[in-house]
Amino acid sequence: MNYHNANYVAIGKRIIGWVVFLVALISTLASLIKLAGMKGLTGEGINAVANDFIKLMAEMARQTTPFLNFFWNNSPVPQVANGFSGSNISFIIIFIFIFVGLALSASGLRMYRQIKFIRESIEDHVIIEKAKGSEISKEELEAKVTIPRHTIFTQFFLLYFWPIVLGVVLYFLLRFLNW
Repeated sequence: MNYHNANYVAIGKRIIGWVVFLVALISTLASLIKLAGMKGLTGEGINAVANDFIKLMAEMARQTTPFLNFFWNNSPVPQVANGFSGSNISFIIIFIFIFVGLALSASGLRMYRQIKFIRESIEDHVIIEKAKGSEISKEELEAKVTIPRHTIFTQFFLLYFWPIVLGVVLYFLLRFLNW
C-alpha cells in the first residue's frame, strides 16, 4: 500500500471503528435497560421500592429517547436462565462488536501515527539531502515508501482480554440480580 492510500485507510478505519463501537454500545445499553425494565427486583420492602424505581427509570429512558426507537425495538434482550438461546447469542455478538470497533479504531490510530512519523522523516531526509548538495525530491521518497497493512487482530487487550473479562462480570452481575 502506498503512502497516500495508507493515510485514507487509516482515517477510514478510525471512522468505521467509531461507528461500529457507538452502534454496538447503544444497542447493548438499550438491551440492558430493557432487561432492567422487564425484570426489576423481587421482594418486599426496600426491594419493592428499588423495583419501582428501576422500572420507572427504564421506562423514562425509553420515553425520553424517541430517536433511539430503532434500538429500543430491535435490540435483543439477554436471558441468563435460558443459556444459549437466539437472543443471548445476538446479544453476545453485539457486545463483542463494541470491542471490534475499538480495535479497528486503535488499528487506524496506530497506522495514522506511523504515517505521520514517516511523513516527518521524509521531510527531514529531504532537508538533510539538500544540505549535502544532492537533489532528491519529496515525491521520489514517497514513491519508495510502502506501508504494511495493520490488522485489528494484534489488538490483544481490546479484542480478546476485555470482552472476556467484562462478559464474565456482566454475567455474574445478571446472575446476582436473578435476571
